[in-house]
Amino acid sequence: MPPLGPISPVVNPSITSMNPGNNTLNASGGGTSGVQDWYVHIQTVDLMYLRNNQYNATASSTIDAPAVESNYLDVRYNVQTIDEIYYGAFFSGATSDAGGELYKPQTLELITTVGTSGGFGTKGVVNTSTVGYIRRKVRKDAAGNILDPTGICTQSGNVIIDQSPGAYETTYDTSAQVNSNILQVMGVLATECPTFKASLVDL
Repeated sequence: MPPLGPISPVVNPSITSMNPGNNTLNASGGGTSGVQDWYVHIQTVDLMYLRNNQYNATASSTIDAPAVESNYLDVRYNVQTIDEIYYGAFFSGATSDAGGELYKPQTLELITTVGTSGGFGTKGVVNTSTVGYIRRKVRKDAAGNILDPTGICTQSGNVIIDQSPGAYETTYDTSAQVNSNILQVMGVLATECPTFKASLVDL
């Protein structure tokens, strides 16, 4: 994918939250605390994209350009998850964020070309402005063995989203479909890094 070049910093204001409704962790810290074993999960993702056309090659000739059948976004993603165990640790401090269980949603920022109605435009990036973070007491089996995963996963790749008929039109590119398209990418990332949590993303 070629470099994106200069882009205008237009942040989409209409992206809504996908936080899970059954979250049992305290979003501002607190909950279970004390000296014990802790599971910590961190995740981040960054995307860049270009809009491409799908042509009908059978309609081309030496004098006529091929017809545009559809257009789509080719998205390049970079995702990373880090899962660690803190043995015999104690989290406490002056702020509520420093103690006990903690849930911090991952925040994404969409920066796209001008001329859209809150949509993707023809090129842009989606950056992680706040990493997703979960800290909680570890899960153990009856024998006391820790069940939570550990390790680092880093993956890169491409995925196609936001397909629409014909050549690009801003009519089809609005804020209404941004969340569902971004969620499609998050679903792909969950297959690339098994501990990536799409529900931790606050779009």
